[in-house]
Amino acid sequence: MPTTRLVFLVPFVFFSGCATPPEDQAPQDAPEPSALSWVAPAREFPGDFYDDASTAATEVIDEYLELTDAITAGGGRDSHDISSVVSESWFSEERAGFDYYRAEDLRSVGTTVMTLLLVQSVHITPEGTLDVGVVMCVDGTNLFVIPADYDNPPEIVLQWHPVYEDFEGDTAQWAALEKYLSQPRVTWGENTAIQAWLTGDSLQSLVIDSWQYWWGVYSC
Repeated sequence: MPTTRLVFLVPFVFFSGCATPPEDQAPQDAPEPSALSWVAPAREFPGDFYDDASTAATEVIDEYLELTDAITAGGGRDSHDISSVVSESWFSEERAGFDYYRAEDLRSVGTTVMTLLLVQSVHITPEGTLDVGVVMCVDGTNLFVIPADYDNPPEIVLQWHPVYEDFEGDTAQWAALEKYLSQPRVTWGENTAIQAWLTGDSLQSLVIDSWQYWWGVYSC
């Protein structure tokens, strides 16, 4: 299940106070002791850092989608393969999704692709690791999810999916198309806006740490 990630940058804290006057000299109009002063050091990145972050995130997410499609094509088995591109804490969420395929005896046919990625923010955590937040368009319209014992979608379905309103085949082809799509539990994906966080010690070691639908201003 998707989870919401809250990120707080913890600044360094410096204490400031008043100097203590010499014992033989009474303070004159001494100011009230000051409160804590919060001072956050500047976090500056090289000019091309966001471009590099976008490239690194794209590589990880492309691999993640490829692995996900391969695992679901196999009915959710061999889910451990996804651990190479997700964090240890997020792996349990991925495994739960693949377990659903096994429990429901489902498999996938087709591919999922990312069509757009925007880096929203980059944080350096107090531990010195990177958190990279991205919004992207993930197109799953060419990924069918079907019961494991069903035949793959016929060529006439793949040819016109998902723009059936533009169909130009004959009556027999339309009947074959309708027959397949009307079977129970035949579904397919959609083009969806996703927000994800990636984390790692560097851009070269980023892995996915959360993945959820994005309900913001971006549309796909």
